[in-house]
Amino acid sequence: MQLNLIRWRAQRGFSLVELMVGITVGLIVAAGASTVAVNQINEHRRLMLEVQVQQDLRTAADLLQQDMRRAGFRGLPQYSVWQPASGVATAGEVPAQAASANPYSGLVRSEDASYRSLTYSYARAVDNTDDVPLNNEYFGIRWEKATKVLKLQLGPNNWQPITDPESVQIVDFNIDFSSQTTGIADFCDKACTGTGCPEQKVRRVTFTIRGQATHDANVIRTLEGVERVRADAIAGACPP
Repeated sequence: MQLNLIRWRAQRGFSLVELMVGITVGLIVAAGASTVAVNQINEHRRLMLEVQVQQDLRTAADLLQQDMRRAGFRGLPQYSVWQPASGVATAGEVPAQAASANPYSGLVRSEDASYRSLTYSYARAVDNTDDVPLNNEYFGIRWEKATKVLKLQLGPNNWQPITDPESVQIVDFNIDFSSQTTGIADFCDKACTGTGCPEQKVRRVTFTIRGQATHDANVIRTLEGVERVRADAIAGACPP
């Protein structure tokens, strides 16, 4: 009988206090582990949103830079340089031709309450003998303030979005251009002084895109870029 009593006392288990302490400690550990897990999930989600916003901004910047590089392209570049006379004293004589201004060289920045944009033109083909921009040769970049979308103009009144508002909203877009003028009168056959002499304008476009994740207003990224307009603008003319 005494042996059974000792064995029963040895196997009686935890007391109520010990059990409550154990449960409390377990709950604290579980709460800490849950907090760490939730923080890791939120941090991973935030990181994925940051990567997505950055990728969307980079894609949009690449698209607008690719199109902007074509600005000012003249389908008939021979009109931009002086051409000497040919076939002189023959029936097929062609008189000398002076260089003419590039009709595709214009860059126009505009803004109102609805949008901010930069428009330009370039020749789609090299057989436009009229040397005047056609209706389908006007292009541009536009930020629509209400929808917070960035768009490219691919033709007359044809603006196509290059950002998806379901994933990123363009909260700000600024674009501007500057030019550096260099005199090229030294290339004229006759001396040229004063106003009206030929000048070459080297132009550069700068832009800033600020995007915000649609599903998290705290995720904001800014991308800046610079693009040189390859077709320089030529103004003025050599004396005849």
